[in-house]
Amino acid sequence: MVARPTNLKIAPTSAGCVIRVEGDGTMGQSPAAREVAINTLSADPNALVVFDLSACDYLDSTFLGCLMDVFRRFGRTQPQRYFIAANAEQRKKLLGPTHIDRLIPTLETAPEPCGPWVTVRTQNLASRDLTRHVMECHQALADSDCPMRGVFAKIVSHLESELAKTP
Repeated sequence: MVARPTNLKIAPTSAGCVIRVEGDGTMGQSPAAREVAINTLSADPNALVVFDLSACDYLDSTFLGCLMDVFRRFGRTQPQRYFIAANAEQRKKLLGPTHIDRLIPTLETAPEPCGPWVTVRTQNLASRDLTRHVMECHQALADSDCPMRGVFAKIVSHLESELAKTP
C-alpha cells in the first residue's frame, strides 16, 4: 500500500471555513490546524469551522487532542459552530477508539467551499513551544470522557515536568 502525501488544506465556506486533512494528521499539522480553527471561531461569533477527515488515513494523539481542544473552547456553543465531517465508517476508524466521535458533533460531508483550497504550511515550532502544544492537546484528551484519559494525563504530567526542567 502506498501512503498518500499528508496535506492540511483550508477553504472558505459561506459561514466560515473547512479544514481538510489529507493523509495523516499528526503533531506536525496540528498547531497550524488549531490556529486556523481558533482564529476563525474567535474572529466571528457566527463563524462555523468543519474539520473534513474524509481523506484522512490516520490521526495521532496530538491531532486528536487538537480536535478536542477546539471543541473544549468552542464546541459547546449554541447554535453549534464546530463539526467533524466524515462518513460513519471513517469517523469510527479515526475517532472511535478515543470516543471523540461521541463527543464532537459530526456531519456526513463537509460543506462546499466557496473559494479555492489553500495548502496550509506546517509551523516549525521551537522545541519548547511544540512540547507545550503537545501537552495542551493531551490535556484536552485527559479532560474528556475518553477511555484512555488516564494515559493522556500521564503524558501531560511527564511533559509538564520536562517543561519545568528547561528555562
